[in-house]
Amino acid sequence: MKITILNDNIASGICEAAHGLSWFINTDKKTLFDTGPSDIAFRNAEKIGIDPNDADMIVLSHGHYDHGNGLEHLNGGKLIAHPEIHRKRYKKSNGRSIGLDIPQKDIEDKFEVIYSKAPLQLSDNTWFLGEIPRTNTRDSGHEDFVLKDQSPDTVPDDTGLVIETQKGLVIISGCAHSGITNIVLRAMEILPDKPVYAVMGGFHLKPGDARIEETINFFKKREVKALFPSHCTAPEVISTMRQKLPVKFVKSGNVFNF
Repeated sequence: MKITILNDNIASGICEAAHGLSWFINTDKKTLFDTGPSDIAFRNAEKIGIDPNDADMIVLSHGHYDHGNGLEHLNGGKLIAHPEIHRKRYKKSNGRSIGLDIPQKDIEDKFEVIYSKAPLQLSDNTWFLGEIPRTNTRDSGHEDFVLKDQSPDTVPDDTGLVIETQKGLVIISGCAHSGITNIVLRAMEILPDKPVYAVMGGFHLKPGDARIEETINFFKKREVKALFPSHCTAPEVISTMRQKLPVKFVKSGNVFNF
């Protein structure tokens, strides 16, 4: 399996960076996991010889602009997502819209959309996790998000992927609003009795967060061999985790093989 980082928060080499995430995953199928906040993933992809439109499917981790606005720059295709991705959502602190800029009708006209709250097997070795049970209640509900009526937005659409490799499970999160430990637990529930080799993507941890040590202990207990925290994981947190865990940095343009 090969994962190419089309966009993440840190630039590398000839590739630019913006706050957001878009990864191209090549296994028995080609999957575009998230599309970034703009056309940046597509500009980077052109520089490194990848056409995102070659993907067999697009998976959206959740309905935030920095993960889904790039849908505008695709030609179409099969799109897998949770049905709540179209929520009108805002930051409580400043009222800024953080949902998808593309209307639901436009997305559904352009793509073959498959909505699912349940896990879906996407290929021989890849599963869409579906809605994540908030098993570890301490690792979710840390959001500054509201809906149009000012009620809390708990981001129920937040999800990810689990891919079975020869080394073990590789679990991929977009932002982990549902809690990175909950995402791992969900993946282990779908593919039980399989070792977790790597956990990648946004862990949604900031400096001073009480969950940091708990998350470190969670990964230690499960003997995860490789961690790739990125995007919404603060650099200070990545540095802290790197002192205690096998952590690797993620930058736009990076390629990881499993």
